[in-house]
Amino acid sequence: MNHPVSKIVSGQPDVLRRRLAKGALALPVVLATLASKPVLGAAPYNCTISGALSGNTSTHGQEAPCSSLGLSPGYWKNHDYDWRTVNPNAAFKTVFADAYWWISQNANEVELCPAQYQNCAPDPTLMQVLTSTAGMRPNLNYPALARAAVASLLNAYKFAPDYPLTPNQVVAMFNAVYLGGSYEINPATSWGPSQVMTYFESLYTGP
Repeated sequence: MNHPVSKIVSGQPDVLRRRLAKGALALPVVLATLASKPVLGAAPYNCTISGALSGNTSTHGQEAPCSSLGLSPGYWKNHDYDWRTVNPNAAFKTVFADAYWWISQNANEVELCPAQYQNCAPDPTLMQVLTSTAGMRPNLNYPALARAAVASLLNAYKFAPDYPLTPNQVVAMFNAVYLGGSYEINPATSWGPSQVMTYFESLYTGP
């Protein structure tokens, strides 16, 4: 790999907060990675992890439309020339966890499989994961989460420092939850896979 990379449904901010907060205290804690204030200084507060949780914008300026901050998986799969420091043909496991194998559906799409699943091949690329179909055999490991994670990684590189997440945070969040675990926000709050995906998706518009 020849580029430096280390090993969240859009809508109104109050709707996002309700969805993320629901059940957050009941999830187990498996990882601690907190947002860095210096890195997030230019990002709209209500779109950061802390802002999404607290809803407190009284001392942080006016709320911004979070869905305008990034670009969707649909954009990124059709604009590979804009991937900057990330190689579309790099294996997914060289950036994120070794989470998936794959099987071809047609010339342009693949279906993701759990690692070592029968009749599937190892090491899908980042682009293959991004263009994977909605299904999975069996229906585990959140392929939609993987697509959102790849888009979020690319957004984090392209729009830094105005994007609420760093590339390392995107990777850490996906790796913590793709098997059903949780991502610790603080000692009292953690997010599961659906909450992480909701947050990722809140930061862009479109499929």
